[in-house]
Amino acid sequence: MTTTELTKVIVVTETHFEQELLNEFRSLGIKGFTCMNCWGQGHHQVYDEPFIGHSQTRIEIITTEAIAESIVDFCRQPRFETHAIAAYMESVRVRDPNKFIA
Repeated sequence: MTTTELTKVIVVTETHFEQELLNEFRSLGIKGFTCMNCWGQGHHQVYDEPFIGHSQTRIEIITTEAIAESIVDFCRQPRFETHAIAAYMESVRVRDPNKFIA
């Protein structure tokens, strides 16, 4: 079985940032993504979103290391410092890289 190493980037953030971030990630060259509703607690306190039932979203993207690094860099902007946003990368192995990169 032949596999290719790619990078999975995971971004967990406040729900209201989801569309803005996805638009930016598309402009950086991602081919696809997966979003999940989630909640948790970390550096910033947990808050409840009364109208949508969840306070955070988790975005997962499998892409090249360069695009993943650009995504993490975007999420580290000073304007996000006072908001709940975490971005990190993992190495993954895939059988068909064309499904994940353009």
